[in-house]
Amino acid sequence: MMKNIFTRVICILLLLSFILAAQSCTPSSSVPTPPHDGTLKPSDFSGTSTPGETPDDGVVELTPPITPAPLPNGTDEPTKAPAPTAAVTPQPNGTGGPATTGGKVALTFDDGPSAAATAKILDLLERYQVKATFFVLGNMAEALPELLKRQVALGCEIGNHTQGHKYLTKLSVTDMRYQIDTVNNHVEAVTGVRPRLLRPPYGAKNDYVRAEAGMPLMLWNIDTEDWKHRNAQKTIDAVLNFVKDGDVILMHDLYATTAEACETIIPELINRGFELVTVSELFEAKGIALSAGKDYRMAK
Repeated sequence: MMKNIFTRVICILLLLSFILAAQSCTPSSSVPTPPHDGTLKPSDFSGTSTPGETPDDGVVELTPPITPAPLPNGTDEPTKAPAPTAAVTPQPNGTGGPATTGGKVALTFDDGPSAAATAKILDLLERYQVKATFFVLGNMAEALPELLKRQVALGCEIGNHTQGHKYLTKLSVTDMRYQIDTVNNHVEAVTGVRPRLLRPPYGAKNDYVRAEAGMPLMLWNIDTEDWKHRNAQKTIDAVLNFVKDGDVILMHDLYATTAEACETIIPELINRGFELVTVSELFEAKGIALSAGKDYRMAK
């Protein structure tokens, strides 16, 4: 009798052990899902590239910081267009109002020369017998002296965009002079013409730069942002939708899309009655003297 009872107890205990073991193996449905705050991290993606990363094409993007670090003897003034009034649709040059026809404008190209894009733009200028201004980088110009000679031969103007695209506001006087004088000397040695105008990289200037550069600072009032979007139609729209007499238009002769845009921009400006001239010619025609130590955006 006792043996039967003991056997039954053992069986019950074994059964309970199996039930408990089975429950411990069942996945829990109460484990919370980690919250997602919408922030993308490199670990969220497979592969070796960080999201948004682009291949290195050897071109330094020209994205300026919101505010360059101030110098003791001046306050940085990064280039930005004035905000449009409430009644005006915002546009690239920030001046308000639709495009007009007739007058003189200056197409300007920064950061070149480059073998393909600059050559194509020069072909267009020659075909339509018009001019532009090229603000060259010394480290680009040194490799392509023949393009500098062709620019001058076509009646175009060569401006100075510094040797290595540095923030002049952050350099010592000695380093600033090197960045400026190296380009002026090289262009003069190659073409026989010394640049008259300086376009500070990123448009960054202050009283320190004005005092030490020794040249007029030529900025712009229509920024196509061609370097940013690299889209020919957006470049075309940025010019043709808003261009007016006296405008100084900023593009970059580094990109095939900019050269492609010029295939439309140049003949259309001519069709609208605009004369395409160099920056110096534009300001001279408007009776505006360009003086060292001052900065200019448009001939108005």
